[in-house]
Amino acid sequence: MANDHLTLGITYHIADGKFDVSGDVKEEKQSDLIYDFLRTQMGAGEDNRKANEQDVYHIQLKWFLHMDRFEPSSDIGNYGLRDSILMDVASKLEDKIVFLKP
Repeated sequence: MANDHLTLGITYHIADGKFDVSGDVKEEKQSDLIYDFLRTQMGAGEDNRKANEQDVYHIQLKWFLHMDRFEPSSDIGNYGLRDSILMDVASKLEDKIVFLKP
């Protein structure tokens, strides 16, 4: 399949929590996709790895529709920090969508 997945890319600035989103997920579904991914991480266990110390982090979520499977990648080095960033982004995206609704 040529396009068997959707991609959501996030560039997150740790100093101020600002972020940019890219990919082919509709804007109104971006927070839902992040929350769906985060649900798959529940019970995954503790990640004691030291996070990479950077000013900007990059996260990419690929969602394979036909298998309902996520493939995450990031330059963060620690799943706890990655998931915290994703929760922050999803919350801000959700607030933005609610704010835009009439």
